[in-house]
Formats: sequence, structure tokens, C-alpha cells
Amino acid sequence: MRNAIRHPASALVGPALAALGGLTYGSWAVALMILVSMMLAWTSWRAAAAAGGVARITLVSLGGLAAGLALVQFVPYGHDHVNPPVTAEPAWDTAETRALAVRACFDCHSNETVWPWYVDIAPVSWLTTNHVVEGRETLNFSTWDRAQRETEEIGETIVEGEMPPAYFTVLHSQARLSAAEKQRLIDGLEATVAGSPPG
Repeated sequence: MRNAIRHPASALVGPALAALGGLTYGSWAVALMILVSMMLAWTSWRAAAAAGGVARITLVSLGGLAAGLALVQFVPYGHDHVNPPVTAEPAWDTAETRALAVRACFDCHSNETVWPWYVDIAPVSWLTTNHVVEGRETLNFSTWDRAQRETEEIGETIVEGEMPPAYFTVLHSQARLSAAEKQRLIDGLEATVAGSPPG
């Protein structure tokens, strides 16, 4: 007990490790985020005790944000990254159309999403899961045996720059298509939908 008083951070390690053991949906990234956030919160609050004025308020606020970041990792939403089975794909007009769609569309519009390590960390996990769920509901190349909501607007959304969205291409460089690739993707998707309508 005396050691815990001299080194208060050691009092956090046991509960933190016990909590991390309960994270069945977690990953090393989540565990690391929780530990780093808790250490940052403790360091900030400890420094705030010796500070005064604006510095104290800033350090207490920083500690609160860090503690909040640790706590949100325990929210279960956004940690289930199991892809549903592929039931049917369209009869692609060419292999190139499928390859371009895989690069630019499949992470949100198929059941073959590639989940990078950082999508385990909240709130990124919440945003990513929400985008994938919405994307699959709108258009899913892996459930082509069902009706799809927006096949008529595929070309328009690509031309207008809505898809793939800019925030996605920042983290996924393979999704950045040249103007010529975009046009080939549009032509190919429109030909695919015409020759192999969903449902």
C-alpha cells in the first residue's frame, strides 16, 4: 500500500490489466490506447496539482480528455469486424471493372471489407463501422442476389466525387483513381449493372 501511495500510477496498473483481460473484442491497439490514455490522464492530473491558474485548468482538462478516451474503448459498438458471407457477385463486364471496384468501393460496399488495425480504436471504430453498415445497405457487391438501393446513381456519385469519399482516400491510397480510371470504372459498373441487374 505504501508503494501505491509513493507511485500512484502503480495503483492503476492492476485494474487496467484486469479490465483489458475482459476486452474479448479488443486488440493490442485498444489495450495500448487504454494504457497510454490512463498514464496521460494520471500525469496530467498530477502535474495539475502543482500548477496554478490557466495551466492547472488546462492540465485537468487534458487529463479528463485522456481518461474519457480510455473509457470509450469499453463501448462495444464498432469492434465486431467479422465480414458476412458473400452470397452473390455481379457478372462483371471485365476483370478490370472488378479490380477497380475492389480498390475504390469494396471496403464499404461489399462483405470483403479489409479492417486495418486502427479501426479497433474508438471513436474511429464507431465511425468506420457506421460507414460500412450504411455503405452495405446502400449498395453491396457481395449480395447481388438481393435488390440494391442505388445502382442507377453509381456513375453520378463517382463523377461528382462523392465516391470514394476524400476522407477514405487519405488513408487508402489504392482508392485514389485517376480520371481515366474513374471513367473506366463508371463505364464498367454501368455495363455490369445493365448486363447483370441485382435481385
